[in-house]
Amino acid sequence: MSRLSISRLPMFRRLLGFSLLLLLWGAPAWQQQAIAAPDRRFIQNLQVEWINEFILPAQTFESTTVGGLSAITYDRKTGKFYALSDQHGSGQAHFYTLNLEITDAGITSAQIEAVTYLSDAAGNRYGGAFDPEGMALTPQGSLYVSSEGNPEQSLGPGLTEFDLKTGQQLRSLPIPEHFQPAENQGVQANRGFESLTLGLGGTASSEPLHVFTATEGPLLQDKTANSVNATPRNRFLHYYRDGGDDSQPLVLGEYVYELDPAPGALIHGLSEILALDGNGHFLGLERAFSPLVFQVKLFQFSLAGASDVSSRPALQGNLRGVEPIHKQLVMDLSRLDKLRLDNLEGMTWGPQLADGSRSLILISDDNFKSFEKTQLLLFKVRLS
Repeated sequence: MSRLSISRLPMFRRLLGFSLLLLLWGAPAWQQQAIAAPDRRFIQNLQVEWINEFILPAQTFESTTVGGLSAITYDRKTGKFYALSDQHGSGQAHFYTLNLEITDAGITSAQIEAVTYLSDAAGNRYGGAFDPEGMALTPQGSLYVSSEGNPEQSLGPGLTEFDLKTGQQLRSLPIPEHFQPAENQGVQANRGFESLTLGLGGTASSEPLHVFTATEGPLLQDKTANSVNATPRNRFLHYYRDGGDDSQPLVLGEYVYELDPAPGALIHGLSEILALDGNGHFLGLERAFSPLVFQVKLFQFSLAGASDVSSRPALQGNLRGVEPIHKQLVMDLSRLDKLRLDNLEGMTWGPQLADGSRSLILISDDNFKSFEKTQLLLFKVRLS
């Protein structure tokens, strides 16, 4: 798949576009927040309560082995969910349409209703090195999908928009050059764009779209040398695209997301992000795997005051003058009573519950292993 490098965009176009955006819409809310009240970076009364666990039974559907579900998103118009498979089971990337029965008491049932394959603009199905990991639904009826890439095949990470009904590619977003695989540069294997979320300016097709993604782990050039105890520095990207189909997306910012310490973990990364509101507040799902045990933490984080590092090709050493993304722990899922966590990778908002709270759903990727499971967790969230 061809990808346009950000470095090919004339600098004055990027600056002009950003300047016009500020004039039309004002400074981003999180920048205003950082200037006016840096002590109020976070949503103060965020409450998250675990409701229940539901295990999706092992099954096949239309010649596919149901599994590898690495992302989930919710369609408010239809009440359906879409779950993305990272395709290792069938060799072809696809997503499922799910019907989840959700009440205040929990998820009571889950049925698969359809499977849709992802294809390029010519209609050829994606497979092989394409590794889709994150997914988000736009109000216009399209899906954005993030992919990790494959450094061994010189394939960089991707952000691609697909038609919801057909699964056919509509367009791709440009990826900055320093994310592309090269000698001592770019995403690490299985550490690319694992997460994806959208922030919307409205619901009409002419409204702007904000796309956010982050690497699961540091870029090769961002790994701190000679220190096993160094805090991993991930990169968080913010794209802006206006409502026109032919509009040129802009990278509005790139920020440092530092992972929480996970001593002894074999796998450690940021597996999902989810916008809390339109003011630069997000949820971050960090997952670590120690021998026989998954450790999962849910954080609230804010872009308020974070430094733009898009001009820095490497993040090694002492980043004097660079302010990372600020975050605070919301819940350590490993401490939930009588709940054995699996490989949680997806996160989405669901329908409003009867008591007025928001439902939050997490899903696990079973890696097509018989000793793992597709786990659905339901949470109740209040923002005030």
